[in-house]
Amino acid sequence: MSVISCGIDFGTSNSAIAVSGLDIQPELIKLKNNKFTEPSTIFYREGCSMPLFGEEAEQAYMDGEQGRFMRSLKRVLGSDLMSSGTLINGKLYQFSDILSLFIKSLKGQAEKHCGQSLENVVMGRPVHFRDNDEKGDKRAEVELEMIARKTGFKNVSFQYEPIAAAFAHEENLEKETLACVVDIGGGTSDFSVIRLGNKLREKTERKDDILANSGVRIGGNDFDKDLNIECFMPELGYKTTYGLQNLPVPSSQYFDLAEWSKVNSVYSYKNQKIVSEVLSNAHQPELYARLLDLIRKENGHRLLNDVEQTKIILTEQETEYRKLPYIKGAPKICIKKDDFEKSITGDVEKISNAMAECLTLAGVKKENIGLVILTGGSTEIPFVQKTMYRYFPHAVFSTENKLASVGLGLAFDGRRKFA
Repeated sequence: MSVISCGIDFGTSNSAIAVSGLDIQPELIKLKNNKFTEPSTIFYREGCSMPLFGEEAEQAYMDGEQGRFMRSLKRVLGSDLMSSGTLINGKLYQFSDILSLFIKSLKGQAEKHCGQSLENVVMGRPVHFRDNDEKGDKRAEVELEMIARKTGFKNVSFQYEPIAAAFAHEENLEKETLACVVDIGGGTSDFSVIRLGNKLREKTERKDDILANSGVRIGGNDFDKDLNIECFMPELGYKTTYGLQNLPVPSSQYFDLAEWSKVNSVYSYKNQKIVSEVLSNAHQPELYARLLDLIRKENGHRLLNDVEQTKIILTEQETEYRKLPYIKGAPKICIKKDDFEKSITGDVEKISNAMAECLTLAGVKKENIGLVILTGGSTEIPFVQKTMYRYFPHAVFSTENKLASVGLGLAFDGRRKFA
């Protein structure tokens, strides 16, 4: 096998890697979980300096092993956290080192499959790493390039994730068409309007075919957060009151507990002290005490996992009954699909607005779009799908290989760039 490059889709929730060569078609690599995608998760066991990755990391955490579990690390790129680092097992780690270990794990699995080292890579990137922050966005790409080089890649290129998804679908097109790529992942929603066709796919330069890109930093993790705040956090005293003036209890702990990238920060002594002081004057102490108990036992990740599983179940079922045995009183919550859809309505509207902006930038009307490519795990949500179908009533929809099409498209792009 003569491999010349690979494409890495480092996602907020899941990641994939694909390889390509002059004499081979781009192909996705089956990872150690025997799947084409692996959760973008890391777990440092207590006392260990080398972490677990993917499903092994998730399983170790869910089995109750002591240590530090991390997820949604892509959202750290371009932020102040990249320079400040984080404490793990009493030692300060830089996020660039943590992320490079994860990327190196993907690279190593691909090299084992190919039987050779990989030096060329196309890294996928969202249209915006950070919303309304041009400097932070540029900084994020520089940081990701440094991380890729730290793992051993000598030549690093970038491609927008929605454009990569378009390249993956182009192989099956018989005639030229105007496509809109809707890529809704865990951390971002990205859109591209691009000309696709079998006569165009061998062009080495595709700038003229890309009419517009746009994106917004909203994705599946934000849907989890919406569902968490609206349906789960009231069981922990959210929106209850305290004190003589009937003030609402502080909300910052709830919002940080509802976000993967911030949940570890909630377990601090400072937060425990704040919640303890409020609890002494809480009007519904039986509920608010659950918040303190959750923080003290560091069970925020377990709650986040239950929220995510509820979201997934509600893509197919109308109702989910979820028992939370690790929360004081072991509450059982009934969540209906309507509750979930109402909770994410605001974020889905923002996503729709960003998609409309992309068409405006491209100078095309939605009626001109012949193909809509849905990619990213969050496009599995029926409410999101219905929104897209209503917006493009005359287009053909392609929904195949939602989770791994970006990685495959990056490999197609790598073959063009590095051949």
